[in-house]
Amino acid sequence: MIDLNANDECETVFHKKLKVKLKEKGNQGRILFLKDYLEWLISKKTTLPPDFPTFVREIMGLDDRKGWIHITVWHENSELRQFATDMGYEYRVEHYD
Repeated sequence: MIDLNANDECETVFHKKLKVKLKEKGNQGRILFLKDYLEWLISKKTTLPPDFPTFVREIMGLDDRKGWIHITVWHENSELRQFATDMGYEYRVEHYD
């Protein structure tokens, strides 16, 4: 039975932007980001997401906005935000515009 009066905070259905500052600009920064992400997944004993090749293509194709990349996420507590925190990346989460 679902408790309709529960005080749980619900995430909106609108996706967000996770803005991550790369440790280096350009393709080298993207490659380092992907390497760090892969190492983080392995250290957490997490299996690779089934859409990992698509994710890699997305990261490599993103605009480099003064060293920042913008990744679409569905909620503020996404795995990618946790990765950025754990690996020391500067980041912020904003509503998609």
